[in-house]
Amino acid sequence: MRVEHLARAAVLLGLAACANVQAPPGGPEDKQAPRLLATRPDTMASLQGWTGPVVFVFDEELAEQGVEDAVSLSPVRGRVAVDKEGDQIVIRSRAGWERGQIYQAEVAAGIKDRFGNARTEPIRLVFSTGPAIPDTRASGAVVERITGNPGQQTRVDAVRLRDSLTYTTRTDSVGRFEFRQVPEGEYRVIAYRDANRNGRPDPFEARDTARLTFATGQAPTARLATLLPDTTPPVVRSATITQGWVEVRTDDYLDPEQPLSAAQVAVIGPDSVPVAIAEVRVGAPPAPRDTTDAVDADSAAPAGAAGTTRQPPRADSAGAAAAPPRGPLPAQALFVRPSSPLQPDTVYVVRVTAVRNINGLVGSGQARLRTPEAAPAPAPRVGTDSAAAGSGTPARPGTARPAPADPAPAPGRPRASLPARGALVPARD
Repeated sequence: MRVEHLARAAVLLGLAACANVQAPPGGPEDKQAPRLLATRPDTMASLQGWTGPVVFVFDEELAEQGVEDAVSLSPVRGRVAVDKEGDQIVIRSRAGWERGQIYQAEVAAGIKDRFGNARTEPIRLVFSTGPAIPDTRASGAVVERITGNPGQQTRVDAVRLRDSLTYTTRTDSVGRFEFRQVPEGEYRVIAYRDANRNGRPDPFEARDTARLTFATGQAPTARLATLLPDTTPPVVRSATITQGWVEVRTDDYLDPEQPLSAAQVAVIGPDSVPVAIAEVRVGAPPAPRDTTDAVDADSAAPAGAAGTTRQPPRADSAGAAAAPPRGPLPAQALFVRPSSPLQPDTVYVVRVTAVRNINGLVGSGQARLRTPEAAPAPAPRVGTDSAAAGSGTPARPGTARPAPADPAPAPGRPRASLPARGALVPARD
């Protein structure tokens, strides 16, 4: 009987083990980003007394990371709770939904599913708790002032001047932003890097502002360049010679669009003699053009030759349309071109007056400049002078007269060692 019980227990254990074996995963690999299936409430709906949360429903479960940072709600009244519940994003206003408002909930591009597939387009949901939803629109671009690069994922707030009603959005991968269905009025638009993610611009965050009018039938635009705030004027640090220009370094980035004149810079030499100035500019001077080795393959070929059909350069029209325009970039150096070369190995004093940094603050200063020593004269080429000496024909520049070769020894006779050229050889008797 005991043997029978043991055998039955073994069979049950075997069946349990078989039940735990899972089939290998099958089916196609998921390479699709999550798709939006529905929203609650419906977009552009007009609701009285709405009390439920705002819900975005997707076709698959979302990843946890990045959901909360991707969601924004406007206008903001109190705290907002954002939760990811399986395939849904749920937004709750702690203070409830006020009557007479136009609400906008936005999910920025970049949210992912569990397999890492990310959405490339944002989602906007607009609904009203009273007033009609206006057909307003405003757009713009954000760049980083120092580098000129697009301000990606920069927070942009539109604050109505008369009552501080605030709507918010984010820039896309090329720094573009857009507001739509925002109540009419005069707005102050603020672009800033929300480094601490508190939903407001702080004194230590790079930002820029503009003023736009939101009105039906109009589509204003703005270009903003984010920049860290500064409260001090530029200070001159040093002066050196760079390719014949006087490079004056400062501790701030200078405004490249400020008007500059030769009267704003003085280069004082020995005995207090000023040097005439030909040009002053922010940033490095243009590089000298070297056309000696440049060859135009098309122009070098005769017209009509096979394979030399001349084509106009193709512009990246898609990129030009998407990327924000770039202006001149700031630099921490002022470049000064003297009217004549400075004396070598000489001490000068460089004075700068009323130069403006990119924050609009004006400063002056001076620095000591010592020019480098004169370069030594180049050594003559071998053979240009000595080879021509003693001959009636001058040597061609850059060539040397070949030395006469030693005669080959006769066959069968050992070659005697020859004295060095120019050595004295004793006479034979």
